[in-house]
Amino acid sequence: MSSRTPTGFYLAALCVAAFGALMAGILALGLDGEGTWHTLLGRASAALLGALSALAAEALWRARPWAWRASRTLAGSYVAVVAVLCIAIGEAAAVFVALGILIPSAMVVAPLLMYIRNRSADLFGTPFIPRPPVYRGAPHPSASALHRPPPPPPPLPPGRRPPPWW
Repeated sequence: MSSRTPTGFYLAALCVAAFGALMAGILALGLDGEGTWHTLLGRASAALLGALSALAAEALWRARPWAWRASRTLAGSYVAVVAVLCIAIGEAAAVFVALGILIPSAMVVAPLLMYIRNRSADLFGTPFIPRPPVYRGAPHPSASALHRPPPPPPPLPPGRRPPPWW
């Protein structure tokens, strides 16, 4: 029996698992300045990214239908964590550090996410994404229900006569 998991998903799962191991190492070894809020924020971020990478690695390894959403969530969380940590530092140079981290990461992560999205669509089809209704303002008065003719009555089955009030 052959596996339906593409080889690329296995490779992506290994990359995500290595990232999760890196986050677990950061969480286990700790950071300098124990007890400061920067350290606590960094450890909480490492824990979040480690948990999300474990989830995404499992989804990719077993080719789950939600592998694309798990991978996208991990990538978005990574960007958010880097941005929040660099803003928390509070220095002007932190923006350049964030860009120096995110731009090379995007060169690897963006093609990987496109591959995961396309292969997931091939394997499971494109999911229906419900969209909220769009409010387009009040209709023109001439298009209101008061000015429209009533809808025609439904057709009668064969052999039945319409009631007298029709």
